[in-house]
Amino acid sequence: MTRPRALLLALALCLIPAQIARAVIGGHAVPSGKYPYVAYITIDSAFACTGTLVTPTIVVTAGHCSSITPGMASIPVGQPGQAIDVSVGSNKPGAGQHPGVDHAIVNSNYNILNGDSYDVSLLALASPVNLPTVKVAGRGEESLWKPGTMATIAGFGVTKEGGDPPAVMQEAQVPITTDAYAAGAYGTSFDPTTMLAAGFPKGGVDTCQGDSGGPLLVPAPNGALRLAGDTSWGDGCARPGKPGVYGRLGDSTLREWIRANAPGAVAPDGAAWFTVPERDSVVRVTAGGDISYVTLESQSLPRGLAIDAQGRVWVTTMGFARLDLGS
Repeated sequence: MTRPRALLLALALCLIPAQIARAVIGGHAVPSGKYPYVAYITIDSAFACTGTLVTPTIVVTAGHCSSITPGMASIPVGQPGQAIDVSVGSNKPGAGQHPGVDHAIVNSNYNILNGDSYDVSLLALASPVNLPTVKVAGRGEESLWKPGTMATIAGFGVTKEGGDPPAVMQEAQVPITTDAYAAGAYGTSFDPTTMLAAGFPKGGVDTCQGDSGGPLLVPAPNGALRLAGDTSWGDGCARPGKPGVYGRLGDSTLREWIRANAPGAVAPDGAAWFTVPERDSVVRVTAGGDISYVTLESQSLPRGLAIDAQGRVWVTTMGFARLDLGS
């Protein structure tokens, strides 16, 4: 895949094929109703992207999906002559609910001076959608998307480079890489402040054409999911040593921009996942999400903590908490 940047510089959406953005390779069909918050987006029926419903009135997508130019000042689509169509609530492209789009909000730092950095935008819907939403990972949830985490990607586009889009949404899982690995693959084009990479070293599974702006989802407490990234760019699709690159939505720079423009889109601060190293532990959680352990005897699980099947604990408050995982 060539980067979306090069095609968007043409400044003419009528010249942009619907398959320039990224979609899922190496995945499988999404059952009906599984991801009702994943949106299919088209502009003038010529440019296809994906997005994620994060509040009843806000869809998160890529900056290059909401701007007709990445120049010194990004110009949002939706200007006269540019029609954005959003469909959400279905696993089939173009099906489901079709809320109107009131306006697009493009990150002001998404411009040619910053390369592919800050590739995020918000579509403000004209009326609320009565569907489930998924929140952007909040402050203190950074461990949810640490390197090695298996993340879910989903989208409506092609299943191989240059191929045709499938009849239903596709999904797959890819491991989040280290920033060092991504920098080794892409050099200075990878910005660890606003970008996150995911993919297998051997390739084979990736986002590709048709899914820009779509979700990179990670497991969260009590079976929930968090939005850690939005599909942005890559070198080809599913190539060895070339992971997909996503907007780093769960980190401070893009997360706080989203929060400033759509406060309800971000999960509450102060939550943290971690693995308990001892059966009986006292856990101290700091404001930054750092965790330290002191092994002690304990008898009960206090309020405000939840343990999942993998022995991970969700802490919703800061301070000290005593754990007992039981027998």
